[in-house]
Amino acid sequence: MKRRTSALKAAALSLLPLGQPLLLGTLGITTAVVLQAPPAVAQDASAVARIAKAITVRIEGATQGSGVLVKQEGNRYTVLTAWHVVSGNQPGEEVAIFTPEGKEHQLEQGSIQRLGEVDMAVLTFSSSGAYEVAEVGDIKKVKHDQPIYVAGFPLNNSQTLRYEKGEVVANAEVGIDQGYQLLYDNKTVAGMSGGVLLNADGELVGLHGRGERNEQSSSGKEFVIKTGVNQGVPITYYNLFISGAPVVVAKTTATTADDYLAQARGSSLVKGREKTVIRLAEQSLKLRESAEGFFLVGTHENQLGDHQGGIAHLSKAIELDSKFVNAFYNRGSAKYSLGDYRGAITDFDRVLELDPNDAETFYNRGHSKHDYGQPKSAMSDYGNAINLNPNHVGSYSNRGVASSSLGNPLGAMADFDKALRIDPKHSKTYFNRGNLKDALGDKKGAIVDYTNAIRIDPGFYQAYSNRGLSRSDLVDNEGAIDDFNRAMEIDSTQANLYFNRGLVMGRLNNVQAICMDWKKAALLGNDNALNALSKVISSGFCY
Repeated sequence: MKRRTSALKAAALSLLPLGQPLLLGTLGITTAVVLQAPPAVAQDASAVARIAKAITVRIEGATQGSGVLVKQEGNRYTVLTAWHVVSGNQPGEEVAIFTPEGKEHQLEQGSIQRLGEVDMAVLTFSSSGAYEVAEVGDIKKVKHDQPIYVAGFPLNNSQTLRYEKGEVVANAEVGIDQGYQLLYDNKTVAGMSGGVLLNADGELVGLHGRGERNEQSSSGKEFVIKTGVNQGVPITYYNLFISGAPVVVAKTTATTADDYLAQARGSSLVKGREKTVIRLAEQSLKLRESAEGFFLVGTHENQLGDHQGGIAHLSKAIELDSKFVNAFYNRGSAKYSLGDYRGAITDFDRVLELDPNDAETFYNRGHSKHDYGQPKSAMSDYGNAINLNPNHVGSYSNRGVASSSLGNPLGAMADFDKALRIDPKHSKTYFNRGNLKDALGDKKGAIVDYTNAIRIDPGFYQAYSNRGLSRSDLVDNEGAIDDFNRAMEIDSTQANLYFNRGLVMGRLNNVQAICMDWKKAALLGNDNALNALSKVISSGFCY
């Protein structure tokens, strides 16, 4: 029997999945420096900015980060920073501390000390220069919705101090992993870890620890995963350290809305604890409604597959904070999951109004537009993502899919090739390029690409299926059947696998196998199999 032309690839070309929904966030839009004094405070924002610049240092060692000058004893200065900024340095390795005027100083060997089990450390250096040191504030006076300022040196522009205003989301007293008890909505970037958290009086109330983006770069992955986290360590632990008291948390049981909210944020970093996050965030909401609380509930409902519930709670977060970027982003992801591509595009539009330089949102909007039937517009979004992040593998791969659908195989091939130069282990790009090669008649080249996709991702059943079809085209019947069998081991619910295996069995005149495969395919809803089965039954081959 001849293979029917309708028994084509499992997927002609496969878009990469939508960017991961945010796990956390309180992003709210922020401004660089707001020169407006809040009422009844000793400093205005410009004065706080001046203080931040005078006391913040840049640290370069195994990791780049920021720190704050907290003590001077003669020519010796003490710097307070995040432990994770200096934890990778081995004894004897050099660590450079750049003071505000840009002068480099060397770490005093053996001076790095971690503060208990929290993400804080101190180190020292010597200098004859005169530098300001931070004035420590009263952490108990830090309340939600109050202004808070963060400053640090970003990785992508390490010579320039970045200073951002935001608001306190929670100041928990209960112990959180690594001491991350301060939550705030300032916009932060990689490199600012260890930087100052200042109150409206310019006093040091904590250290910035985790930013609203995961600070571990993609390192060849599809893209940097956004976590939405903004967590800091309160100055409480440094006060304990300098007093000589044990650096431990005093309170272990949550009682306030801030406590529950901080616990929920901490749990959200652990995969498999989605229900715990929802429970803690709901407890927080019982004590005080907050955009962050609704956001946490909605985001983790979405993670658990309850997209309708997720959309409802994310919408409540947006009602309380109309500039809550991460809530729009996650709601767009939830809408996409429900097939509401138009709704997803609308939410991603809003994200880009608030943050026009977000590569992941351009990528996700492009994906949504492609599925909504707008491949040309999708290509524009992928191009914008690439302009913002030239190593955005997913955008190259998906732009290749869009180019192919628009009849531009050369452009598609160029994008697939570029994606694989950036990440030679990107299985879905191999798959997409294999599909394109197959469509262009290069069956052997397609098989090589499918094989690479399988080598990288052994559970990629579509790659087995499509390699089986390419092998069938080359009359490698045994190889084709073996690939279909392997694909079925991974996912036995795909009707096309049974139908296509039946076609190969027909070539081998294995009538019994044809009948069994096409009956199974028909039961799984394959109309081609149902039509083919009726013909062979009428011919007296199947009963």
